[in-house]
Amino acid sequence: MASHNGARIDDVEDISDDEALRVAIALSLGQDPFKPQAGGKSSATIDLTQDDEDDDGKSTVHRDTKSSQLSKPASTTSAQPSSASALFGLDRKKMEEERLARLKNKRPASSALESPSPTTARPHQRSKMSTNSYHNATGTQTIADVLLPESDEDETASSQGSNSSPVTGRMVKAGKQQAKPSESRNGKVVATAANAERSSMAGTTSGSRPKTELPFPQGAVRKTWVRGQARKGDDITIEEVFQKDKLQLAVLSTFILDEAWLFDKLDLTKTKLILCRGAPNQGEQLSNWLDGFPTVRKHLVPMNGSGCMHSKLQLLKYEDYLRIVVPSANLVGFDWGETGDMENILFIIDLPLLDDPDVTGELTSFGEELLYFLKAKQLDDGLIKSLKKYDWMETRRYGFVHSIAASHFDDEAWRTGYCGLGRSVRALGLGTTKTIDMDVVAASLGSIKDSLLKSLYYACQGDTGIKELESRPVGKKGQEAPDPGAVEVRKHTRVYFPSKHTVRTSIAKNAGTICFQKQWFEAPTFPREVLRDCVSTRPGMLMHNKTIFVRRTEESKNEPGKTVVSGFAYVGSANLSESAWGRLIKDRSTKKFKITCRNWECGVIVPAGTTTVADSLSTVPAEKQEEESGAVMPRELEDDPSWGVFEGHVPIPMRVPGSPLASTGSKSPFFFGGF
Repeated sequence: MASHNGARIDDVEDISDDEALRVAIALSLGQDPFKPQAGGKSSATIDLTQDDEDDDGKSTVHRDTKSSQLSKPASTTSAQPSSASALFGLDRKKMEEERLARLKNKRPASSALESPSPTTARPHQRSKMSTNSYHNATGTQTIADVLLPESDEDETASSQGSNSSPVTGRMVKAGKQQAKPSESRNGKVVATAANAERSSMAGTTSGSRPKTELPFPQGAVRKTWVRGQARKGDDITIEEVFQKDKLQLAVLSTFILDEAWLFDKLDLTKTKLILCRGAPNQGEQLSNWLDGFPTVRKHLVPMNGSGCMHSKLQLLKYEDYLRIVVPSANLVGFDWGETGDMENILFIIDLPLLDDPDVTGELTSFGEELLYFLKAKQLDDGLIKSLKKYDWMETRRYGFVHSIAASHFDDEAWRTGYCGLGRSVRALGLGTTKTIDMDVVAASLGSIKDSLLKSLYYACQGDTGIKELESRPVGKKGQEAPDPGAVEVRKHTRVYFPSKHTVRTSIAKNAGTICFQKQWFEAPTFPREVLRDCVSTRPGMLMHNKTIFVRRTEESKNEPGKTVVSGFAYVGSANLSESAWGRLIKDRSTKKFKITCRNWECGVIVPAGTTTVADSLSTVPAEKQEEESGAVMPRELEDDPSWGVFEGHVPIPMRVPGSPLASTGSKSPFFFGGF
């Protein structure tokens, strides 16, 4: 595993396994695995709108290496050291004979997503895709072809027969021909416009679509599974998220990536993959490990300046539903618990296909903001439009919150960053003018000032940014003036970050992806008293979570002497920094409101329930000052039942309330770079 930002490197056995996979892939592509490739770095052109074979089975994947290497007969390739083929269990002669037999028996309408036969189901082999009938029938395939549901009847594209003209409207599926009444696709009969025969799949009638029992039809928040930790029903593995045996298309975003690990989690012979990374800075870090797969496209998201593509959004397409996952975890093994020392959190929901493929579904506010976010990332228009073929109604109780790396003016400013957070809170009916308690869990802290805390606090009350902007004190250049409003916000805000002691006594013993600079903590404007030690409820774990818990209390009208607690949580990718949440100003030249975010982030607002507690237990007792290593800290309430409001809605990963962090010693924050 490559090292990145402190990520671990696995042992030598993993490295040798990667090398074995590389050799096997080279053999299956007809290349010499023992001969260095020209240029040192592959630059395969990956286009999901093209198939990877002609009629006779010759590869059409273009590389910068010499054409003679690609056109080399398979028998020549297999004549390379025979011991290598035996070593990896590959009989090239037998494989070639089986491949030719399959091509001979293959029907003209072979699907681009057809599962390989058992003899070719090895993860390092590409599926063999016939393209002759595919091109003649439909023209160039687009991403929307893969994402759109398969219809009960074919529709004829206006540009039928042309390989260069795009297919518009509800796009005709790859592998169908107008000339034939029906075609076989994965064992089922596909109806065409010329034939009224219907699908017999699962005994369904002509006007119905098979109903799959969705695992997460109403949405849920889950911790990531961690090796060695007991499963209590509130966690999920990456295998359970991907369900790779059924996965047809995956649109994945990540900040840190282990391509070899991801390769093992997907079946790229049957799954098309769009991998979103940041450009240009992160784009230069992309490896060529997956470049040999025609089912893979790497999409570089525009950065519009400094910052990072920190969003982890996942869109996973199955036969009859779409899965949306918003995790805090990157696409690396240790973030998904496989090393047994790091935990994350995620939101997950499954959206069913609409019964009528010709009907465009009504989007909820959640759906509108998610599509707005995808459009800003410059993903394929057809893919974005095809998302409207799913039923979004179960997302109406949630809010999709994002940060888009750019400067945004007026109407666009209110949709992103902390302005978008406040807008979503208000739209869900969660806004209030009363005091709230805000608990923030972050794996990275920026140069925090009161202005950022106030912006988030007011946003969690439902304000869209104006309140903090108008209350912002004016001081000398480079300095912040005293802010009376910040005092109240600090009283009701806690930020959870691990101490040196917590990291040192953890299973990992270090925290390469948990970041905080000492100079920021020591700055006079940093609100040090809000920091709490982030200790996991799972022993020895460190957290990569990014979560905001919000609780609101009010007197019970029905039960005197008791208090009703309500709340919600944010679950996503945004840490506590101005880069992640932005900063709103009023532009002096244009007189327009402008918010600037440097990172791409996304998350989900998850409403909690309500709970009733006794007044004596619902409020924090009078502060008792304690002196610890020169720092004056308030005493925390040992047990606060108001946290019960999140039970059954959002798992609480840390011990609450956490003990205050000190300025020095083992209870001071863990700083980037070690102890």
